[in-house]
Amino acid sequence: MLSNGDPDMLDAAKPHHGIAFDQLISVAAAGSFKPHVATYTKAAELAASVPIAAVLFVANHAFDCIGAKAAGMRTAFIDRRRRPFGITPHQPDLIVPSMAALAELIA
Repeated sequence: MLSNGDPDMLDAAKPHHGIAFDQLISVAAAGSFKPHVATYTKAAELAASVPIAAVLFVANHAFDCIGAKAAGMRTAFIDRRRRPFGITPHQPDLIVPSMAALAELIA
């Protein structure tokens, strides 16, 4: 998970989100807030050590998908509110209504 939160906040939130993430990455590691490209490139480096184009970044905020796409990641937009994504050259690769729908699609 990549968050604009600082490392202390992310640690404090662990008992409350109920998901055992493999890794919580704060943008502090990149020295920039999302949607700056540096945050996504640093997250790819820390989380996977794979080419950035091999990462599927999943978000429910358009700005997050736009930033990740601009950095070279593939993106999946979780469109819970059923609203248009917006006009940008950085369109998501997938648009789904929920995480469950995304899981079914990529399984």
